[in-house]
Amino acid sequence: MSSLSEKLPLKQASAYASPRRESEYLPLVYGAMDAGGEGGLWQTVCLDTASHVYALAGHALLPLAAGNQVKLFDKDNAEISSADYSLDLAHDFQGKGVISTATFVEDPKDKEPIGARAKGKAGQDGALLENPLDILRDVLLGVFGLDLGDISVSAWARAWARSAGLGFRAAGVLDKPQEAAKLLTQVLGQFLGSWWRGADGKVRVYLDLGPGAADEAELSMVFNQANLSEVSLSAKLDELVNQAGASYALNYVSGEYEEALEETASADAKSQGLYGVRAQDLELSWVRDASTADTVCQRLVGMLARPRRLINAVDNGLVSLPLEKGDAALLSLDWVCDQEGRPLVNQIVRVLSVEPDLDRGVIRYGFLDTGFYKTSARLADGAWPADGGTRAGGERDRRAF
Repeated sequence: MSSLSEKLPLKQASAYASPRRESEYLPLVYGAMDAGGEGGLWQTVCLDTASHVYALAGHALLPLAAGNQVKLFDKDNAEISSADYSLDLAHDFQGKGVISTATFVEDPKDKEPIGARAKGKAGQDGALLENPLDILRDVLLGVFGLDLGDISVSAWARAWARSAGLGFRAAGVLDKPQEAAKLLTQVLGQFLGSWWRGADGKVRVYLDLGPGAADEAELSMVFNQANLSEVSLSAKLDELVNQAGASYALNYVSGEYEEALEETASADAKSQGLYGVRAQDLELSWVRDASTADTVCQRLVGMLARPRRLINAVDNGLVSLPLEKGDAALLSLDWVCDQEGRPLVNQIVRVLSVEPDLDRGVIRYGFLDTGFYKTSARLADGAWPADGGTRAGGERDRRAF
């Protein structure tokens, strides 16, 4: 099992015959890196000073025939005429593996640094990799060298579907080696997700729950209140966010964000009436389009506009021993009320921590109240009148399991 504390092995200019600067790394380019801002968005790398060959990326880019429009810019951010160079977006240059290159007719040294705008890497199906889960999977398996058996495929698939359903599109450039763990944290965090290694050592990921985001198979356990002791609830106001803004469309040449989303677009008026304005500004280096930035801000406020309950409890039975961090479970506490003023029943919680004490035969848990609950659905068999007194679906399921 590879350690995710190791750095990504990027190709380096020193591997080629006559580079301008041996220390430079060939960048990994993902998503629509032709969107947002102005001019060149990342820096190319001169690999051959004699033949004037520059690497756009350390891998093939989406082909021109698939709609990729590559533009190059000089040090003054003026676009370089396409007549001055030829492109090969899948070039086995000097027999050292496929990369993406531009070969200039004349030495463009006086134009350096030469910036680029283009769409990034394509997947095996030929489509641009944009879903953040697809990008991370490609980095971990194709670049870092993890095996498919090192990741939880089912957890990855659920997170991918959640990301696709929310319309998340990621785009970014990796232009220097960094730890795989830090990259996972950075990218998932920007899309309100997280990761961890499960008890089996596999990398697990998930995006935070929303309505309908968990199915029956995900609910790993139902906690019997009679088996719980030392139950405590807490909520931190300092984690509350009721309006969020974002800086996005990072220019990797200048190091500056070139687009912004105002905080007020996501404001939750009810929360602000209760708790005052609690704003947060996000820096989304892996987002280039306004729609994704807005969805992230709206989701963040939707999750944090009200205090999220943290629940600590001791389970006096060992039936829940297979549970691990990140698992979803059902929890009922008859002395806690839901938003309808009725006992909290079948609330969906996420396991934040597990501390077995096998000598005492107990397990201490930390749970995060997701704010969602198991719902019930009614058959359209005429047994329930459509008089507004009941709902066909979406009501809290109050059955005991």
